[in-house]
Amino acid sequence: METETQPAPAQTPSTALHPALAGPASPARAASSNRQRFQALVKQWQSEKGASSSITEMSMLPAYQKIIGMGEDAIPLILAQLKSEGDEPEQWFWALRSITDANPVKPEDRGDFQAMARAWLIWGDKEGYAG
Repeated sequence: METETQPAPAQTPSTALHPALAGPASPARAASSNRQRFQALVKQWQSEKGASSSITEMSMLPAYQKIIGMGEDAIPLILAQLKSEGDEPEQWFWALRSITDANPVKPEDRGDFQAMARAWLIWGDKEGYAG
């Protein structure tokens, strides 16, 4: 009995040049890729901002804007980063508010970065984000 072999599917020019167009990646691979991209953007942002103290300037830097551009995929990554920063949280509040359209920070806690970080981490737990 002879076994018929099927030829490999032909690649179209778009999938040959852009493998991502060939089909969806596994969720684990996508999460790993997002994590790697996020970490690279965090390093780039920290380098770009230097010693700047202007929240507006820091939030407008290209790497920070790219993190915002990651959308909902960035939320658990930002929350994990915020948690890892402990008592010296970075300015992730603008990004979180932009992506989520939420603001769990009480008016009396504005400017208290540790309290703001705690409010966002509690929000993340309530919303089901692993942070």
